[in-house]
Amino acid sequence: MKDRVAPDRLTTRSHRLIYFVCYLLILIVAIRRRYDLVGGFSLGFAWSLLALFAIMYSTEALLSKKIKAYPRFYFAIQMLVTLLLGAFQEYQDTWALLLIILGFQAARRCPRKEALFWFGLFATSLLVTLCAEFGLVSGPGRALAYIVIGTVVISYDIHFARHEDALAESQVLLAELQEAHGKLAEYTARAEELAAAQERNQMIQELHDSVGQKIFAIQLATEATRLLLEKDPRRAAEQIEDLQSQTQAALSQMRQLIGQWSPG
Repeated sequence: MKDRVAPDRLTTRSHRLIYFVCYLLILIVAIRRRYDLVGGFSLGFAWSLLALFAIMYSTEALLSKKIKAYPRFYFAIQMLVTLLLGAFQEYQDTWALLLIILGFQAARRCPRKEALFWFGLFATSLLVTLCAEFGLVSGPGRALAYIVIGTVVISYDIHFARHEDALAESQVLLAELQEAHGKLAEYTARAEELAAAQERNQMIQELHDSVGQKIFAIQLATEATRLLLEKDPRRAAEQIEDLQSQTQAALSQMRQLIGQWSPG
C-alpha cells in the first residue's frame, strides 16, 4: 500500500452546500438595510464593493491554481473590501458575514499556520472596526458573536471534510485489499499448480527409479532366458517362472504408485 501523507491544511474539499451558503451570505449583505444608505453614490459604491467581492470569490479557485501567490493577495484585497463596507454604518454589523466566507476559503486554500494567521487577522480587524463603530461596550459583544458563529460553522465544515476524507481513504483501502486478495488468490492457484507439477515429477521419478530398474532387469533376464532355451530348456523354464514373478511384482508396484498419486 502506498504511504499517505496528511495534507498540511485544515480542510481539503469544497462542498456545494458551502458555496450556496457563501453566496447566500453575500446576498444577505447586499439587501440588508440597503434603503438606509443615503444618496446614489453611497448605494452604488457599496454595491460596487459587494460586486467586486463576489467576482473575486467566484474566480478565486481558478486563479489560485494558475498563480501560486494569488491567495495572499486575494485575502488581503477581500479583507480590505469587507472593512470598507464596514464604514457604512447603515449596514450595522452585517458586513462581518463576509469574513466568515473568507474563513471558509482560508481553511481550504492555505496551509495550517497561514490559515490560523488569517483567522487571527480577520478576528482582530473585526473587533477593531466594530469597537470603532459601536464603542467599547457594544463593539466587543458584536465581534464575539460573529467570531463564535464563524468558529462553529468553519469547524463543522473542517470536521465534515475530514470525515469525507476518511471515508474516501477507507474506500481506497478497501479497493487495495480487494486487489491484494485477488493477487493472493492468483498466487495460491499458481502455487497449487506448481505443487501438482512437483507431485507429477516426483511420481515420474519414483516410477523411473523403482519400476524402471526392475523392467530393465527383466529385459536382461529375458534375453538370457532366450539363450538358455536351446542349451538348457529346464533351467530356461525356471527362469521364465522367475521372470513372471518379477513382472507381476513390477506391475503391482507401478499400480501402487499410480494409485498413491492419483487425485481423490
